[in-house]
Amino acid sequence: MAPRPRTAQALESRRSRGTQSYRCRVCRGIHLLRKCKRFQKLSAEKRLRAVLINKYCSNCLAHQHSEGTCRSQDGCKKCGGSHHTLLHMHEERAPERTPQPTASPSRPARKPVQPTRSHPRHSARSASRSSSPIRVAIERPRPEVSAPSTSVATLVRQKTVHILPTAIVVVDTGSCTFETAAMIDPCMAVSSIDRSLAAAFRLPFTRLGDDEVCSATLRSRTGNFKLEVVLKLDPSLKIRTPIRALSDSTRAKFGDIRLADEQFHRPATISLVLGADVFAKLIQPGFLKLEDGLPVAQSTVFGWTVSGAVLES
Repeated sequence: MAPRPRTAQALESRRSRGTQSYRCRVCRGIHLLRKCKRFQKLSAEKRLRAVLINKYCSNCLAHQHSEGTCRSQDGCKKCGGSHHTLLHMHEERAPERTPQPTASPSRPARKPVQPTRSHPRHSARSASRSSSPIRVAIERPRPEVSAPSTSVATLVRQKTVHILPTAIVVVDTGSCTFETAAMIDPCMAVSSIDRSLAAAFRLPFTRLGDDEVCSATLRSRTGNFKLEVVLKLDPSLKIRTPIRALSDSTRAKFGDIRLADEQFHRPATISLVLGADVFAKLIQPGFLKLEDGLPVAQSTVFGWTVSGAVLES
Protein backbone atom coordinates (compact mmCIF):
# COMPACT_ATOMS: atom_id res chain seq x y z
CA MET A 1 0.00 0.00 0.00
CA ALA A 2 1.38 3.36 -1.07
CA PRO A 3 2.25 5.77 1.78
CA ARG A 4 -0.09 8.67 2.23
CA PRO A 5 1.24 12.04 1.07
CA ARG A 6 1.05 13.54 4.54
CA THR A 7 3.57 11.00 5.83
CA ALA A 8 6.39 12.68 3.93
CA GLN A 9 5.24 16.05 5.16
CA ALA A 10 5.15 14.80 8.73
CA LEU A 11 8.66 13.35 8.36
CA GLU A 12 9.96 16.63 6.93
CA SER A 13 8.24 18.59 9.70
CA ARG A 14 9.81 16.33 12.33
CA ARG A 15 13.22 16.73 10.73
CA SER A 16 12.77 20.50 10.66
CA ARG A 17 11.81 20.57 14.32
CA GLY A 18 14.87 18.49 15.17
CA THR A 19 17.09 20.88 13.25
CA GLN A 20 15.64 23.90 15.05
CA SER A 21 16.07 22.19 18.44
CA TYR A 22 19.83 22.05 17.85
CA ARG A 23 20.06 25.48 16.24
CA CYS A 24 22.68 27.37 18.23
CA ARG A 25 21.44 30.79 19.22
CA VAL A 26 24.96 32.17 19.53
CA CYS A 27 26.40 31.37 16.08
CA ARG A 28 23.25 30.02 14.32
CA GLY A 29 24.99 26.71 13.61
CA ILE A 30 23.44 23.25 13.96
CA HIS A 31 24.88 21.98 17.24
CA LEU A 32 24.37 22.07 20.97
CA LEU A 33 25.42 25.21 22.80
CA ARG A 34 28.15 23.42 24.77
CA LYS A 35 29.67 22.31 21.42
CA CYS A 36 29.73 25.84 20.02
CA LYS A 37 33.30 27.01 19.33
CA ARG A 38 32.34 30.67 19.53
CA PHE A 39 30.64 30.11 22.88
CA GLN A 40 33.65 28.26 24.27
CA LYS A 41 36.00 31.13 23.38
CA LEU A 42 33.97 33.62 25.41
CA SER A 43 34.82 34.53 28.98
CA ALA A 44 32.70 33.02 31.73
CA GLU A 45 30.89 36.32 32.23
CA LYS A 46 30.02 36.63 28.53
CA ARG A 47 28.92 32.99 28.44
CA LEU A 48 26.52 33.67 31.28
CA ARG A 49 25.23 36.74 29.49
CA ALA A 50 24.64 34.68 26.32
CA VAL A 51 22.81 32.00 28.31
CA LEU A 52 20.50 34.50 29.99
CA ILE A 53 19.81 36.57 26.89
CA ASN A 54 19.08 33.54 24.69
CA LYS A 55 17.05 31.86 27.47
CA TYR A 56 19.16 28.72 27.87
CA CYS A 57 19.05 26.59 31.00
CA SER A 58 22.06 27.56 33.12
CA ASN A 59 22.32 24.00 34.47
CA CYS A 60 22.43 21.90 31.29
CA LEU A 61 22.54 24.61 28.56
CA ALA A 62 19.35 23.38 26.89
CA HIS A 63 16.70 25.86 25.75
CA GLN A 64 13.53 23.76 25.95
CA HIS A 65 13.13 24.37 29.68
CA SER A 66 14.22 26.64 32.50
CA GLU A 67 16.51 25.90 35.41
CA GLY A 68 13.57 25.25 37.74
CA THR A 69 12.34 22.30 35.64
CA CYS A 70 15.75 20.90 34.68
CA ARG A 71 16.07 17.17 35.32
CA SER A 72 19.82 17.01 34.93
CA GLN A 73 21.62 15.95 38.10
CA ASP A 74 24.99 17.17 36.85
CA GLY A 75 26.34 20.35 38.40
CA CYS A 76 29.51 22.33 38.05
CA LYS A 77 32.53 20.02 38.05
CA LYS A 78 34.71 22.72 39.64
CA CYS A 79 32.60 23.86 42.57
CA GLY A 80 29.60 21.51 42.60
CA GLY A 81 27.15 24.39 42.17
CA SER A 82 23.86 24.21 40.31
CA HIS A 83 25.20 25.60 37.04
CA HIS A 84 27.10 24.27 34.05
CA THR A 85 30.87 24.00 34.27
CA LEU A 86 31.26 26.43 31.36
CA LEU A 87 29.57 29.08 33.50
CA HIS A 88 31.93 28.70 36.46
CA MET A 89 33.20 32.19 37.29
CA HIS A 90 35.12 31.73 40.55
CA GLU A 91 38.83 31.15 40.10
CA GLU A 92 40.38 28.37 42.12
CA ARG A 93 42.84 29.63 44.69
CA ALA A 94 46.10 27.92 45.38
CA PRO A 95 46.25 26.38 48.84
CA GLU A 96 47.88 28.66 51.34
CA ARG A 97 51.14 27.46 52.79
CA THR A 98 51.37 27.07 56.52
CA PRO A 99 54.00 29.48 57.82
CA GLN A 100 57.07 27.68 59.10
CA PRO A 101 58.19 28.36 62.68
CA THR A 102 61.12 30.69 63.04
CA ALA A 103 64.53 29.30 63.82
CA SER A 104 64.85 31.24 67.08
CA PRO A 105 63.72 29.14 70.04
CA SER A 106 60.90 30.39 72.23
CA ARG A 107 61.65 31.68 75.69
CA PRO A 108 61.50 29.03 78.39
CA ALA A 109 58.48 29.28 80.65
CA ARG A 110 60.61 28.85 83.80
CA LYS A 111 61.93 32.45 83.64
CA PRO A 112 58.88 34.60 84.33
CA VAL A 113 60.92 37.26 86.09
CA GLN A 114 62.33 38.65 82.84
CA PRO A 115 59.97 41.19 81.26
CA THR A 116 58.56 40.18 77.90
CA ARG A 117 58.59 43.77 76.66
CA SER A 118 61.82 45.65 77.41
CA HIS A 119 62.62 49.18 76.46
CA PRO A 120 65.26 49.36 73.69
CA ARG A 121 67.51 51.46 75.90
CA HIS A 122 67.69 48.78 78.65
CA SER A 123 70.69 46.50 78.42
CA ALA A 124 70.57 42.78 79.18
CA ARG A 125 72.37 43.44 82.48
CA SER A 126 69.80 45.98 83.65
CA ALA A 127 66.99 43.61 82.61
CA SER A 128 68.47 40.81 84.70
CA ARG A 129 68.82 43.12 87.72
CA SER A 130 65.23 44.33 87.54
CA SER A 131 63.90 41.39 89.50
CA SER A 132 61.57 43.53 91.58
CA PRO A 133 58.00 42.22 91.15
CA ILE A 134 56.63 45.71 91.10
CA ARG A 135 58.85 46.80 88.20
CA VAL A 136 58.22 43.60 86.23
CA ALA A 137 54.49 43.12 86.70
CA ILE A 138 53.44 46.73 86.35
CA GLU A 139 54.00 48.39 83.00
CA ARG A 140 53.97 52.12 82.55
CA PRO A 141 50.47 53.01 81.39
CA ARG A 142 50.17 54.80 78.10
CA PRO A 143 48.61 58.24 78.27
CA GLU A 144 45.02 58.14 77.09
CA VAL A 145 44.04 60.71 74.50
CA SER A 146 40.42 61.68 74.84
CA ALA A 147 38.52 61.89 71.56
CA PRO A 148 37.66 65.42 70.58
CA SER A 149 34.03 66.37 70.89
CA THR A 150 33.93 67.47 67.25
CA SER A 151 35.99 65.60 64.68
CA VAL A 152 37.31 66.96 61.42
CA ALA A 153 34.97 64.66 59.49
CA THR A 154 31.99 66.09 61.37
CA LEU A 155 33.03 69.62 60.52
CA VAL A 156 33.42 68.70 56.86
CA ARG A 157 29.99 67.03 56.73
CA GLN A 158 28.33 70.08 58.21
CA LYS A 159 29.35 72.23 55.25
CA THR A 160 29.91 69.65 52.48
CA VAL A 161 27.39 67.50 50.62
CA HIS A 162 28.69 64.57 48.57
CA ILE A 163 26.99 63.59 45.31
CA LEU A 164 27.33 60.20 43.65
CA PRO A 165 27.18 59.94 39.82
CA THR A 166 23.66 58.93 38.78
CA ALA A 167 21.81 58.62 35.49
CA ILE A 168 18.21 57.96 34.51
CA VAL A 169 18.27 54.81 32.35
CA VAL A 170 15.63 52.83 30.49
CA VAL A 171 15.41 49.17 31.50
CA ASP A 172 13.98 47.02 28.71
CA THR A 173 12.71 43.64 29.94
CA GLY A 174 11.61 42.47 26.48
CA SER A 175 7.92 42.99 27.15
CA CYS A 176 7.93 46.49 28.68
CA THR A 177 10.27 49.32 29.60
CA PHE A 178 10.90 51.20 32.84
CA GLU A 179 12.83 54.33 33.74
CA THR A 180 14.91 54.23 36.90
CA ALA A 181 17.92 55.94 38.42
CA ALA A 182 21.24 54.09 38.29
CA MET A 183 24.59 54.86 39.87
CA ILE A 184 27.76 54.45 37.82
CA ASP A 185 30.41 53.03 40.13
CA PRO A 186 33.66 51.53 38.76
CA CYS A 187 34.57 50.40 42.29
CA MET A 188 31.81 47.77 42.20
CA ALA A 189 33.10 44.74 40.31
CA VAL A 190 29.74 43.42 39.09
CA SER A 191 26.65 45.42 38.19
CA SER A 192 23.89 44.79 40.72
CA ILE A 193 20.20 45.44 41.28
CA ASP A 194 18.06 45.33 44.37
CA ARG A 195 15.92 42.19 44.54
CA SER A 196 12.71 44.11 45.13
CA LEU A 197 13.36 46.32 42.10
CA ALA A 198 14.07 43.29 39.90
CA ALA A 199 10.82 41.72 41.10
CA ALA A 200 8.92 44.92 40.32
CA PHE A 201 10.36 44.88 36.79
CA ARG A 202 9.57 41.14 36.55
CA LEU A 203 13.08 40.31 35.44
CA PRO A 204 13.63 36.52 35.16
CA PHE A 205 16.58 35.37 37.22
CA THR A 206 18.63 32.23 37.60
CA ARG A 207 20.96 30.91 40.28
CA LEU A 208 24.68 30.77 39.62
CA GLY A 209 26.41 29.06 42.51
CA ASP A 210 25.61 31.09 45.60
CA ASP A 211 24.46 34.13 43.61
CA GLU A 212 21.29 34.96 41.71
CA VAL A 213 21.56 36.91 38.47
CA CYS A 214 19.20 38.37 35.89
CA SER A 215 19.62 39.99 32.49
CA ALA A 216 18.15 43.13 30.98
CA THR A 217 18.73 45.63 28.20
CA LEU A 218 19.71 49.16 29.17
CA ARG A 219 18.83 52.00 26.83
CA SER A 220 19.47 55.71 26.76
CA ARG A 221 16.52 58.07 26.86
CA THR A 222 18.10 60.01 24.02
CA GLY A 223 20.05 58.31 21.27
CA ASN A 224 20.32 54.74 20.06
CA PHE A 225 22.57 53.35 22.78
CA LYS A 226 21.62 49.96 24.21
CA LEU A 227 23.55 47.43 26.24
CA GLU A 228 22.82 43.89 27.37
CA VAL A 229 23.81 43.52 31.01
CA VAL A 230 23.89 40.77 33.60
CA LEU A 231 22.85 42.03 37.02
CA LYS A 232 23.57 40.38 40.33
CA LEU A 233 20.61 40.36 42.69
CA ASP A 234 21.30 42.08 46.00
CA PRO A 235 18.85 41.62 48.88
CA SER A 236 19.34 45.16 50.17
CA LEU A 237 20.86 47.53 47.63
CA LYS A 238 19.64 50.97 48.61
CA ILE A 239 22.00 53.93 48.30
CA ARG A 240 20.93 57.42 49.32
CA THR A 241 22.39 60.35 47.40
CA PRO A 242 22.73 63.17 48.21
CA ILE A 243 22.16 63.12 51.95
CA ARG A 244 20.32 66.43 51.75
CA ALA A 245 18.98 68.65 48.99
CA LEU A 246 21.25 71.14 47.29
CA SER A 247 20.32 74.70 46.49
CA ASP A 248 18.76 75.62 43.18
CA SER A 249 21.71 77.89 42.48
CA THR A 250 24.02 74.85 42.50
CA ARG A 251 21.71 73.05 40.08
CA ALA A 252 21.64 76.12 37.82
CA LYS A 253 25.42 75.97 37.39
CA PHE A 254 24.93 72.87 35.19
CA GLY A 255 22.04 74.20 33.14
CA ASP A 256 24.00 74.41 29.89
CA ILE A 257 24.73 70.67 29.53
CA ARG A 258 22.45 67.67 28.94
CA LEU A 259 22.35 65.98 32.31
CA ALA A 260 21.95 62.24 32.77
CA ASP A 261 19.89 62.94 35.89
CA GLU A 262 18.16 66.33 35.97
CA GLN A 263 17.26 65.86 39.63
CA PHE A 264 20.77 64.98 40.84
CA HIS A 265 20.49 67.69 43.51
CA ARG A 266 17.45 66.08 45.14
CA PRO A 267 17.83 63.15 47.58
CA ALA A 268 16.87 59.80 46.05
CA THR A 269 17.34 56.10 46.78
CA ILE A 270 19.33 54.21 44.14
CA SER A 271 18.75 50.45 43.72
CA LEU A 272 20.66 49.84 40.48
CA VAL A 273 24.46 50.10 40.24
CA LEU A 274 26.41 49.79 37.00
CA GLY A 275 29.86 48.52 37.93
CA ALA A 276 33.29 47.98 36.47
CA ASP A 277 32.07 45.24 34.12
CA VAL A 278 30.28 47.85 31.94
CA PHE A 279 32.00 51.07 33.03
CA ALA A 280 34.20 51.39 29.93
CA LYS A 281 31.13 51.16 27.67
CA LEU A 282 29.33 53.99 29.47
CA ILE A 283 32.03 56.66 29.83
CA GLN A 284 32.66 59.10 26.99
CA PRO A 285 35.38 61.74 26.49
CA GLY A 286 34.45 64.91 28.31
CA PHE A 287 35.19 66.24 31.79
CA LEU A 288 33.91 69.52 33.19
CA LYS A 289 35.12 71.35 36.27
CA LEU A 290 33.43 74.70 36.75
CA GLU A 291 34.91 76.12 39.94
CA ASP A 292 36.14 75.18 43.39
CA GLY A 293 33.41 74.12 45.77
CA LEU A 294 31.28 72.58 43.03
CA PRO A 295 31.06 68.96 41.83
CA VAL A 296 32.46 67.87 38.49
CA ALA A 297 30.63 66.57 35.44
CA GLN A 298 31.56 63.53 33.33
CA SER A 299 30.17 62.75 29.89
CA THR A 300 28.47 59.35 29.52
CA VAL A 301 26.19 57.64 27.01
CA PHE A 302 23.24 58.70 29.16
CA GLY A 303 24.30 62.35 29.41
CA TRP A 304 26.51 64.23 31.85
CA THR A 305 26.74 62.80 35.37
CA VAL A 306 27.49 65.08 38.29
CA SER A 307 29.54 63.89 41.26
CA GLY A 308 31.86 65.14 43.98
CA ALA A 309 31.67 67.41 46.97
CA VAL A 310 29.58 70.55 47.17
CA LEU A 311 30.59 73.21 49.68
CA GLU A 312 27.50 75.02 50.92
CA SER A 313 27.20 77.37 53.85
